[in-house]
Amino acid sequence: MKKPLFTAAVILVLSAGVSHAQDAKKPAEESQFKKAVAYYYQQKFEMAELMLQEELKKNPENALAYSYLGDIFLLKKRYDGAIDLYRKAVDLNPSSAEDHFRMGQIHFYKKDGKAAIEEFQKAFSINENIKYAYYHVGLSYLMLLRDKKKTIENWETYLRIAPEDPQHEKIRRVIELLKDPNFVIPPVGSEISIEEALHLGGAVLKETDHKAEDKKAGHENKKTKDTMEDIYRDDALK
Repeated sequence: MKKPLFTAAVILVLSAGVSHAQDAKKPAEESQFKKAVAYYYQQKFEMAELMLQEELKKNPENALAYSYLGDIFLLKKRYDGAIDLYRKAVDLNPSSAEDHFRMGQIHFYKKDGKAAIEEFQKAFSINENIKYAYYHVGLSYLMLLRDKKKTIENWETYLRIAPEDPQHEKIRRVIELLKDPNFVIPPVGSEISIEEALHLGGAVLKETDHKAEDKKAGHENKKTKDTMEDIYRDDALK
């Protein structure tokens, strides 16, 4: 069963991961393709990649083969190649919401917020069960576009459509921090990360500036090792 790399976005104050698996991809009848998929789920990605490449030579219309191969490229951080493979999968199967979601992830990793948001929104418009796409839209607005208003709007939508999320209350608390008019999102390139600013509980600009000076002086306060992308991470694309 395949999972998105990140099932919801993450904030320092959020603590545990949430898994939203999908049954979007099912093995086809061809024995070679079935073997490739089996290798994929066994995490024998080198063998899976070779067999998927062979499958596509024989059957270039196999949308699932492009998609699985895209996942392997994504795991290897071969982002440009993965994007090309997902696009081919979508060309063959326009209803593949999962592949749009994957492309959104790659654009996020490449720090292209607008493109990431577009793909996440497409994923949800095709399949409303991919509720966590709204969280990723909010994450993109926060981390890449530094837009508090849009972050809040999308995360409030996420909480409304996914009230069952076990992190519901913690997400709500983060939204309240962002709503604080004194809370300043550190600009791109700041010495203060967004995680650290949130950890301060709504730091004003002067506080973050002071924190930056402390770091330069070498006597910083407790430093988090968590990043926005790490807390909700799945074990693998599987």
